[in-house]
Amino acid sequence: MGFTELTVFAILALPPVAGWLFFWRKRLAEPEPAHVLAQLFLFGIFAALSLFILREYDFFSWAAPLVLLIFFAFLEESLKGLLLIGGVELNKSHFDKWEDGFEFAVLIALGFAFAENIFYFFREFSAGGLSLDFWNLYLFRSLGTILAHTIFTGSFGYFYACAFVAKKIVPKSKHEKPLAHFFRNLAKVLRRPFHITLCHLLPQKDSAHGHTSGEVVLEGLFLAIFLHAIFNAFLFFNPLEKSLAFLTVPILIGGGWWYAVRFKTKQLPSKKV
Repeated sequence: MGFTELTVFAILALPPVAGWLFFWRKRLAEPEPAHVLAQLFLFGIFAALSLFILREYDFFSWAAPLVLLIFFAFLEESLKGLLLIGGVELNKSHFDKWEDGFEFAVLIALGFAFAENIFYFFREFSAGGLSLDFWNLYLFRSLGTILAHTIFTGSFGYFYACAFVAKKIVPKSKHEKPLAHFFRNLAKVLRRPFHITLCHLLPQKDSAHGHTSGEVVLEGLFLAIFLHAIFNAFLFFNPLEKSLAFLTVPILIGGGWWYAVRFKTKQLPSKKV
């Protein structure tokens, strides 16, 4: 991909990303400074480029399609999650509300989608030029895929913020850093995989089960991976030669609606990280 082509497809990929950024920032009470947004956006680009290298050099040619779908969902959301944690550590003074977890995650997701879309647009253009297939791909990735990335990564960011900012989710005495006691928390979550409760999705009352912060963070990561894997499966598997892509629509509409409504409601009391 030459510099001229890269510039053209970057220009094509930018408007939908800017549109989604404008939409989500209008939902937030206190958008963060521009330098924080730029930093997180670059983190997302870095994540996409790292995974692009793995795909380009075909490191996983041995794996079955189902394994690849699950593995890449895990890899993408884990990498974006770690970068979000790094972004929080670098910008603690701007991370003081549960809204901020979603906002930080959305910026990383948009940076990831921006870089990923450049690759997909170039590949489709190389195959058939500015054909109908190219514009169908452009429309789908500009609307559906970018929204999907914000829902997946935004879910992790939302859980992360609830674990460290929302007082009513985890008592202060149980507060811990996200990677502290990792394997202990992982074992607890795996023993009760369906333990994501309304206390987490709607953090308005105490958790009756005494979760630690680390458990809540891991539950958010697993939710992001699960949603991403299901989304990929609906797109790529065609049982009996019937496309399941239409089943991604409820995920996009439901997730987009939930976050759009959630971040227009009254904020909860918060504390410093």
